[in-house]
Amino acid sequence: MGPKLNRGGSDYFQHTVETPPHRASTPVTALNKTNLPQNNIGGPDSKLPFVVESCLCWSLCLFYCPAVWGYHYVKSLFLSTGWYRGLLRRSINLVHGILGDRFITGISAWPDLTTWIPLVTHSRAEIDRSTAWGRYLALVRVLETRYPETLTQVVGNFPAKHGPRRRSMSLEEIESMEVDADAELLRVLRKDTICRRLASLAMRPFSCDFGTKVGESKTITLLEQFPHNRLLRRIKRLWPMSLELPTLSEAKTYYRRGQSSVLPDAVSINKKHTNVEHYSFRISLVLPAYHEKGGHILKKLSSALEAARDPSEVEVVVVNAGGCSDLDELLSLTDEDHGCGRVSIYSFEGGGGRGPCLNYGATQSTGRILTFCHSDTTLPCDWDKSVVATLEHNGMRDDELSVRSNSCSFSFGIDTSEEGLSMPFDLPLTTSRAYYPPGIKAAVYGANIRAKLFSLPYGDQAMSIHACVFDFLGGFPDQCMMEDYDFVSLLRRRARLVNNGKCREKVSIIRGPPALCSPRRWQKFGVFYVTCMNTYFVHLYAGMQSADELYRLYYSQDPPERKVQESPW
Repeated sequence: MGPKLNRGGSDYFQHTVETPPHRASTPVTALNKTNLPQNNIGGPDSKLPFVVESCLCWSLCLFYCPAVWGYHYVKSLFLSTGWYRGLLRRSINLVHGILGDRFITGISAWPDLTTWIPLVTHSRAEIDRSTAWGRYLALVRVLETRYPETLTQVVGNFPAKHGPRRRSMSLEEIESMEVDADAELLRVLRKDTICRRLASLAMRPFSCDFGTKVGESKTITLLEQFPHNRLLRRIKRLWPMSLELPTLSEAKTYYRRGQSSVLPDAVSINKKHTNVEHYSFRISLVLPAYHEKGGHILKKLSSALEAARDPSEVEVVVVNAGGCSDLDELLSLTDEDHGCGRVSIYSFEGGGGRGPCLNYGATQSTGRILTFCHSDTTLPCDWDKSVVATLEHNGMRDDELSVRSNSCSFSFGIDTSEEGLSMPFDLPLTTSRAYYPPGIKAAVYGANIRAKLFSLPYGDQAMSIHACVFDFLGGFPDQCMMEDYDFVSLLRRRARLVNNGKCREKVSIIRGPPALCSPRRWQKFGVFYVTCMNTYFVHLYAGMQSADELYRLYYSQDPPERKVQESPW
């Protein structure tokens, strides 16, 4: 997400009792100037006693937040299945029969939830940019230009070589040609990025007031509007096969060279890989940086490489989104003391916030697994081994799997050690640098409940995914905020609803030590305030408010301009 909005992450639970240290006497200046009301609950200048504030935080994180997450979990997953929608309609009709139109008017605008699962991620702006029919027409134009053989039975013409024999062809030959055309269309939907995205947008449900009362709308699809359209019917039939992830064998052998036209600002390669022109690293650690100092990032990456089982198989890709200094210090990570395989530093000037920045870093990486890590996150011991073992299931074959991890994240933690609590801030502070926020362990518990019970880890938990799966799903949405929420929501929706009869998917949370996040946001704003705001913004976004609107609400300014539009569709 653009400028960082914390969503109430968690710390690794330690079986200790919170003891109230001395409350700092120096007020803390807000980390970001926001348009939200400033709080008197939390931070060193809080008006509440330590125990009272801690109890409020525990109540919030264990009851209110899980209720919000659970509501949206049920709404997005369970209520989108067919029998739930039928039950909902029958319930509405029953209430309508008892109470009449007066009550039913208020709920008639409820969306008709469908089991549509997109092929790739989409930003809200991308969806609103054109209609589903416009996407369909664009898809047809691309197919006609690049893959005319996929439209054989759509336009009703056979290839030229069969022209004279068209009326004398047997039924078996016609069926064979239709099967070949479907096979080619399926290949295109799985391999061609543009066609895959256009098909996903064309098949999405949309609101339409056709055939309804004035002021009311109905959620339909193009196929419902044009049931005799052959191409739409074929895409619908091929949709389950288009959703299937690349196999583990494909993921292990997948290699993507970085964009040859883009040169890094600086690069350093371990001498172990100097003579290899295109080496495929096991893991690419993608780290976006915004107004960060090279010394701080160097400390975090040094810790990550020291904790790695085999740092020579780790590629570090640092994306400078602006305002960073002394990043050349990171080139020392490939020396013998750290042993990193390669360090590349890129400048990203496309704008648009964190989502485009993460996609840009992934594009420049060459590892078969992508690990997205924030600059204030500390990875646990043997993190690289845990990631590979979780995603590749300890070397099991595809036919041996009944459940496959489509992604994995660590349990979330907050660094409450003496060193973590005394981490320097952007603004000069005195005694407040060691301030221990009341209820910090409540945030720990709440976020782990969210991740494990509702399959909703956030970006602070160092999400990892196979590079081919990341490309297959279209990467992060091209938006300034909530890109990790959108991406993980698609992953867990697939885990709940995709069932191809072979193996199910799941969003895995790696057991063991967590990824530790800096506590500075909780120190500055307080646990209660941060958790309230984060949960509120998740509720607004899940309620169909756009990322740009949330950005304006939070920062009281326009979102960062997208200078380079990656997707013209």
